[in-house]
Parts: sequence; structure tokens; C-alpha cells
Amino acid sequence: MAPIRTPLLISSLALTTAAWAQTSTVQIEGNVGVGLTYKNHQTGSSTVKEVSPNLLVASYVRFGGSEDLGGGMKAIFRLESSLNMDTGNPGGNGAGGNKFFNRQSWLGLDMGSAGTITLGRQFHAATDRAIRTFDVYNVGGTSLHSTPLALFGVNRYAGNDTRVDNSIKYRFGRPGVIDFAVSYGFGEVAGSSSLGRSHSAEVSQTTATYSIGASVVSFNAPALVATTGFMPKHDLVSIGGNVKLGDFRPYVAYYKSKLDSTTAGRLTQKNDILDLGLAWTGYSQFQFKGNYIDDKGTSLNGLAGRDGHKKTLVLSVEYFLSKRTALNAAMFSNRFSDGYKLEATNIAALSRDPAAASVSGWSAGIVHAF
Repeated sequence: MAPIRTPLLISSLALTTAAWAQTSTVQIEGNVGVGLTYKNHQTGSSTVKEVSPNLLVASYVRFGGSEDLGGGMKAIFRLESSLNMDTGNPGGNGAGGNKFFNRQSWLGLDMGSAGTITLGRQFHAATDRAIRTFDVYNVGGTSLHSTPLALFGVNRYAGNDTRVDNSIKYRFGRPGVIDFAVSYGFGEVAGSSSLGRSHSAEVSQTTATYSIGASVVSFNAPALVATTGFMPKHDLVSIGGNVKLGDFRPYVAYYKSKLDSTTAGRLTQKNDILDLGLAWTGYSQFQFKGNYIDDKGTSLNGLAGRDGHKKTLVLSVEYFLSKRTALNAAMFSNRFSDGYKLEATNIAALSRDPAAASVSGWSAGIVHAF
């Protein structure tokens, strides 16, 4: 049982003339969540017990709206900012850091059966598909301890940002038949039409029973490698889906990532990732989920011989107090083997003691949707 959001209507204006009728609405909605979290094997061989953002559900506030332009067309917009409920600060780098609307800020046209076009800061098409189809947690957590896929399909050359600036996206869909989207990020590096740009595409089919899809995304680095003039790229291809089987919904996805180094002479890092998930809704007020991810990396950090596995396990339960408020608890484990023990991005993101081969812990908290 998922919480049903009931957006608060800020204003609604209806104007009527002899020629046409127009309706404009603005809404505010979001999630707020907080929890108690324990993590071991942190920097300096320490353990951490803290009040933290809710581990499974990110907090944010969203303003959105539309205006009926007639003829089946609407003007639409979204302004969305992440929150850390434990401190009141904006969310981390993965959601755009300290930008005011660091999650999303776009404006566009809903053209009905002709599709939708949006411009601004937003998800690439491939990230949309991972959220909607591939990942049992909808890539919605607040920490890489429980959401390791946040490191993939995002801009590794811009602080692992999960959104893309200066972008345009077109989405076309027929419910139950096909959903198709393409997006392009202009990069807007001074003096260059190619540095920093990105592009993505996805295709899927979603019904009440199942959802399947595939996607691609590619990012260019914002600068050439000094002395060689080489332009690094980060490419990701993904395929997967989920299906409803009674009270169960299993998920499976495969990701293949190639990441060029921005340092001259280094190799291309490659990651092959298997993502398995399962959701169970056997009790009306409870929802149980589990996620297992095996990430096989080669030439990690662009270094020869730095190969290994990162294996992540997350198990969680949610108890819905109402349609909008839920308690949740989770345990998580990230284990590293061989060269993956030295992979710099994960050491920093998990605050992991480099001498340790794993980080595990638990979290319990509350979430309210409004």
C-alpha cells in the first residue's frame, strides 16, 4: 500500500471570455522524512549513530502547476528543492548541492496526444526509466549506503549530479502501449558546442501488470584532458523491468557503464551491474522490500588491475499509519572485494575506513507525504 498524496491547492483561477475558457492551477506537495541511523566501519575505524535524513525516502518540497491553453494543450512547470530534515539544509551533491531548486526547475508544454516538451533542470530520459521501472526503491533514497545506483546514469563529471542543467526533453506515450523519451543537455561550456553536453533516450511499455524498458545516456566531460586533447565520456546502457505476481512484484535490471578518466594515460573504467529487487504487499498496512546489487568493476578509477565486486543488500519494511504517513526501518550492507576495496568514489561517498572491506548498518524513521 503506497501513500496517496493529496496536493494542497494554493490557487485556482478560471477566466471565461466569449472565445474560450482557461483554467490555471498552482500546487505545492512533497515528502518530509527523518530517521535514526547507525553505520559501522566509518573513517578512523569509528561507528556513527545519528539523526539523519530518512534513508529510503528523500525529503523535498515541490511547486507545480498548469494552465489550460485550449485545444488539448497545457502550459506546465515544476520547481523542486531537496531538504535535509535533520539540519534544515538543502540536499547533497547528488541532488544539485546548494542550488535553490536543486532537484528540478523546468517549464514546458503538454501537447496532449502529441507529447510533452520541457526545458530547464530535470532528469534525463534514462534516469526517468530507472526510477519508474528498474529499481524497487525508485532510486529514491538519500544515501549511497542504500542507493548505490545513484552513482550510475548520472553525471560523473559534475559531482555525480542526478539531474542535468540546461536541458530539453520530449516525452511521447500511449498508456499500455509505448512510452518514449529523448533528452539533450546543452552543456553550455564557453567557446565549445560539445564539451559538457549530454544526451539520453528510453523506450518502455507499462501496464497494470508489468513494466519493461531500455535506456541509454551519455555525458561529455566539461574539459579536454590536458596534453592529449582527449574528450572523456561516460556512457550507460540499461535494460530491465518488473511484474506483478499476486502480492509480489519482482524487479530485475542490468546496467553497463563505461567511464573515461579525466587524467591522461588512465584506462576506461567499466561496470557491469545486476540489480534484483522484490516488493511484497501481503498485509494491507505493511510493505516489505529487498534489493541485491552486484557491481562488477574493472579498471576502477582508471587504474590497471583495479578490478573487483561491490555487493549491496538492502532489506526494509514500511508500516502505513495513514494514507500519507509511514514508519520505515531498513538494514543495509555494502561489501567490497579485491580492487573495489580501493575505489575512491565509494570510499568518499560512504565515509568508509579504507582498511575495512564493508560498511553496514540500520536505520529507522518516519515519512510524511503532503
